Amino acid sequence: MVDTVLVAAGGGGLVDVNVPTILWTWAAFFITLWALSKVAWPILAAKMEERETRIREGLEKAAEAEKRAQELLEKQEEILQQSRDEAQKLLAESRAAAEALKNDALTSAQEEIGAERDRAKKEISLERAKALDELKAATIDLTLEAAGRLLERELNDDDHRRLAAEVIAEVESRA
Repeated sequence: MVDTVLVAAGGGGLVDVNVPTILWTWAAFFITLWALSKVAWPILAAKMEERETRIREGLEKAAEAEKRAQELLEKQEEILQQSRDEAQKLLAESRAAAEALKNDALTSAQEEIGAERDRAKKEISLERAKALDELKAATIDLTLEAAGRLLERELNDDDHRRLAAEVIAEVESRA
């Protein structure tokens, strides 16, 4: 039915070709192609090249930023490890200092105890010597009194001394 309408209108079918229209169409196409290749294509190519360059630079910058971020991360981890090592070192030093302080305090206490013990021994020795001297004096007094009663006479100083020396010698030989 379409063919009948076209034939009635004076037009041809698919096989009818109008050569001048085809030539003008092709001429317009090639002129447009030539104009676009001289004017539009260089501008479009430059824009696309610019865009490609920006994308490439952006990718390079992104790769560089990623590389710097990785370096910073590694540096941060290194600093963190150094901080941990320093903290462990300080902790070990603190423990050693505390142990040294404890040992110093213990040594000081032991020295004080030893000094107190020596002082007590000296005091005991002095008290013992004092007690022995008092005992000797009391013994001498008792001996003189007993001797005086036995002899019923009073002794002079030489006799006192001689008797006291004998009693002391006898008491020391028994102790």
